[in-house]
Amino acid sequence: MAPSATWTSCPYVGRDGKVNPDVRTLNGPSAINNVGQYSIYGSIAFATRRTTKYSQDVINAIDYFFLNPDTKMNPNVNYGQIVRGEGPKGKKGTFTGVLDIRGIVKVINSIFILKSGGSAEWTNTRDQGMRDWILEYSTWLQESDIGKVTATRPNNHVSFYVAQLAASKYYAGDKPGAVFVLQSFFKKEFRDQIAASGEQPFEGVRAKPVHYRSFNLEALIMNAKLGDALGVDFWTAKSKYGATIQTALDYAITVDPKGEDVGDLLPHVAAVAAAYGDPVGKYKGFLSKHLSTYESKPFWFYNQPGALTKSPTAKTKRSIYLGGGEDDDDGSEPDDGGTITKPGEGASDGGPVNGAPKIPFTCPDAFEDTTKVEIDNGIFVTCEQLRPLYEAEVPGVVA
Repeated sequence: MAPSATWTSCPYVGRDGKVNPDVRTLNGPSAINNVGQYSIYGSIAFATRRTTKYSQDVINAIDYFFLNPDTKMNPNVNYGQIVRGEGPKGKKGTFTGVLDIRGIVKVINSIFILKSGGSAEWTNTRDQGMRDWILEYSTWLQESDIGKVTATRPNNHVSFYVAQLAASKYYAGDKPGAVFVLQSFFKKEFRDQIAASGEQPFEGVRAKPVHYRSFNLEALIMNAKLGDALGVDFWTAKSKYGATIQTALDYAITVDPKGEDVGDLLPHVAAVAAAYGDPVGKYKGFLSKHLSTYESKPFWFYNQPGALTKSPTAKTKRSIYLGGGEDDDDGSEPDDGGTITKPGEGASDGGPVNGAPKIPFTCPDAFEDTTKVEIDNGIFVTCEQLRPLYEAEVPGVVA
């Protein structure tokens, strides 16, 4: 059978942990994420060097990718992660394609840096053109069939969906709308994402749990940073079982990786250290063990406590960043980003979080009207599959 016949007449089966080699023939997912990273590097170079070459390089990339009618990406993901095969399913994308556009958050961030730095090259015409693109994309996220399905997933897919939608609303000037999107997530989907131990059951159940825990942490930290920029604290938001983003990170760096690479966790360790502090040097030790040159890496530059004005470290007079001592709390209260805890709480210690009574397991809300939930293309889980992960104790093996 010819390959073209296979693509259109044979059914494709999803296998967790396996990537269809067909996708290696496409450059879409890598392109948007590359332009996002390129834009961040260039905008920071402009802000620190005050050289127009760097701002112009960023603008050229944004023009090419989003504004030039001959080369721009359409503001939708109608064909994202399309699965070849028979029938109509082989002719449109899936809900899993939305997270491939997560690089848009970095693009938006880079534009904010250009604007705050007074870049003359970032003109009002460009800004309006980019706003129009972003508004059209955010409308697609909310109104398309693909976007609506993504918004109902309980795992990393909804976490990245929220990041893109909140960032889009923020850039478009709808700050209340951006805050609402984030608050809704942290008061709903997030509540089922982290067990008392810090395990992320919807990620830990996967064939590559270290990768998926790290992936969702990337989105959770991104959402907390967006809230921070909007003046709202989501760092101290708690799951149904009393766990925070910090709890999830602590679990991820403690559990035995069983051969998986823990390198993707390093930026998240730096972010959590900046947001929550590191009074005993736990995070510094992990970073030093796995990458002795971490202080020379871009992720270290991005994750400095002074940039997080709503984090636990910012709410105290403590010098608890990466192994320092600590002073008295200043008594400040966190903003309402959801259920909250005091600075430094939420870390796993093998027992009930923060000394509170253990909360009995209940099936996640995603199972309210169904017995199985699709968490990736063709990958389904049941409540009973997840239950042991919600009830597991904190591991004792250090990665």
